[in-house]
Amino acid sequence: MEKKLKVLTDPVSNKILQLIRVKGRMTVAEIMDSCKDIPRATIYRRMDKMLQVGAIQIVETNKVRGQIEKVYAIKEMYLGERPTSEENLSMITMSIMNILGQYQGYFGSDDVDVKRDKLFLLNYCMSLTDQDFSAMQRDIAEVVEKYHGMQNKEEVKLRSLYFLSAPGGKENIDE
Repeated sequence: MEKKLKVLTDPVSNKILQLIRVKGRMTVAEIMDSCKDIPRATIYRRMDKMLQVGAIQIVETNKVRGQIEKVYAIKEMYLGERPTSEENLSMITMSIMNILGQYQGYFGSDDVDVKRDKLFLLNYCMSLTDQDFSAMQRDIAEVVEKYHGMQNKEEVKLRSLYFLSAPGGKENIDE
């Protein structure tokens, strides 16, 4: 479990996972084209680690110029798939602690400007059917895909956007 968390919270692995999630399916060559700032060996190592922990899967193999080319896709992982409740809580806690560490680093620097850096926090509690919630997840993925392609423009800033889903508590808060 700890190994999986380490891989999933690694910034390079996360960048690769985001690319694959947006594109749906990618080869290592396509990933390298999109991640010119990441050395080839690093991409191969991260791909191996993500395969080992079950974050990605090989969905196709092609023979290209005598070599086997693998096509990767995200292996959807939901909490509760196999881990115990304690392991699920540990995974959520470590993920949130990683996010907290990023904020601590930001607020600990001498160049803090939340307005300039557009920091925000939103929390919505909605009553949705499973079907509606799945549709919303697809819509969010489409929006992320639209803006993800803009990362090669000049004057970009790396921005982390987190989406969490959790039980909402009481249906009617006024009671």
